[in-house]
Amino acid sequence: MKEEDVMHLVKALLEREGASWTEEDGWLRFRLQHGAMLWETACRAAPGALLVYARYPFHPADAAKALRLCGEINSRLVRGAMFPAEDGGLVYRCRAELDDVFGAEERLSETLAYSAQVMAHFWGRLSGL
Repeated sequence: MKEEDVMHLVKALLEREGASWTEEDGWLRFRLQHGAMLWETACRAAPGALLVYARYPFHPADAAKALRLCGEINSRLVRGAMFPAEDGGLVYRCRAELDDVFGAEERLSETLAYSAQVMAHFWGRLSGL
């Protein structure tokens, strides 16, 4: 799929779900929430794929401990990876493969749901650092 087709699908999915989003320099940005947990997600199309970056709204005080915990989390994840950003925040990145139009919307939805599940699941462990 072309990058513009990927972004069109993501926008349509977000609109259908009632999510508000902004677009800037090829990035779609929106917020996701699970209970009291609220975080920012940014997506960018790549040839045949969508890259999804979810960012926790806090910065761990202990960078070394955060890095070790990211390694532990990554060993448990089925897809994607958790890593500390340059500014000390924590980010989870995953990818939706979209080589074919058939089933692309479902793969996008599954990828965004998986990203949200990862963020919510590890919130308590990471927010306490």
